[in-house]
Amino acid sequence: MDTAVLQIKIENLLSSVHRLLPVGSDMSDVYSDDFSELNHTIYHQINELYPRRGITLEQDAVLCLALLLGYSVSMYASLEDESKKHNILVRSRSILQTLSASPLKERLLTVCQELTGSFKTIDNF
Repeated sequence: MDTAVLQIKIENLLSSVHRLLPVGSDMSDVYSDDFSELNHTIYHQINELYPRRGITLEQDAVLCLALLLGYSVSMYASLEDESKKHNILVRSRSILQTLSASPLKERLLTVCQELTGSFKTIDNF
């Protein structure tokens, strides 16, 4: 999968997640009929992107961020998905150790902390 196609797929997953959890968690624009369909779409996007790696460190960080956000909102999670989420958290920790200070690094660290509570502060990376 080339960089542009991967980036589009990452952006599509992020868009789906943000549609499900808009700023301020206002769900007024997601109707109950759409909720299940949107969760189903997110689940399929996660499964498609899980085995992928970003071409650059930054793209891999965005991919991990998108996957973690997707796992955090998916209502179709299984035990296998928990294992996949753990693998992405481990991968994110490795990325955080080498990623330069940036808003992306801060966002990825925040999501990791929210999901595990065990990550160090950004100053330690």
